[in-house]
Amino acid sequence: MMRLKSLMLVFLGLVFLPQFSLSADPILIAHRGMLRHAPENTLPAFSVCLDLGIGFELDIRTTKDGELVIIHDDGLQRTTNGLAKSIRDITWAESQRLDAGSWFDPAFAKTRIPSLEQTLQLIKDRKKGETIIALNVKQLNPDGEKKLVDLVKKYDLFKYCFAFDQNAEMSRRLKQLNPRFRIGQNVNRKSIDKRLKENVLDVFLLTFPPEKKEVDRLKKQGKQILFNFGGSGEARRNPAVWNQIRAAGVEGMLTDYPLECRQVWRRADQELKN
Repeated sequence: MMRLKSLMLVFLGLVFLPQFSLSADPILIAHRGMLRHAPENTLPAFSVCLDLGIGFELDIRTTKDGELVIIHDDGLQRTTNGLAKSIRDITWAESQRLDAGSWFDPAFAKTRIPSLEQTLQLIKDRKKGETIIALNVKQLNPDGEKKLVDLVKKYDLFKYCFAFDQNAEMSRRLKQLNPRFRIGQNVNRKSIDKRLKENVLDVFLLTFPPEKKEVDRLKKQGKQILFNFGGSGEARRNPAVWNQIRAAGVEGMLTDYPLECRQVWRRADQELKN
């Protein structure tokens, strides 16, 4: 209950803060949703992001009967009260009998594993302006690939969503299903030229803090440029890196600490004004 109260205080505090100068800021992309304040990869974790104008990353897997669901691990034990089973070995109906919230805090008891369709509907209904939704493809079968593309089309979210972490063959199949479906991938500095030559990626999810000239070069090639700073720990909540990324002009940043980063950028704006 204390965590839920803390989340509400954070939410209310940020909603009523003066407007941030977000026009040129990278869009913050919360890793697995607001995972430090709500159960990861659940509708509560995504809802807060949407209400605060923050994008998010999610993980897609497939149930035994072909439903696309949002869960990071193949196994059920870490983030649900399920037994030692794979999500692939239970049906959608069985998944909906699991509690995916109590492990985080009793206040989230009876939170369910969401489907991809439920999540896309939530985005369509509640997003505020521009956003970025990173679809981390963990496990899909061929039918699931078509379903993924069809769902993004159904909710008219091609502009905001991209898929990443799938292999090159799946990327090609997804693009063939609909050329509007955007493909992303983690890219290190050494592989930039190779990825550009291949011309498969719409989104470069950089794994290193880039310089502005590197970002500008990729933008001239028509690519969306993001920075992957996901993960926990002090090394990943570094204001110096956050400010460097902002100055470099990337369009979005994946992070476990979107609220803290936003406050750092807001303080920097206030200092410039004073």
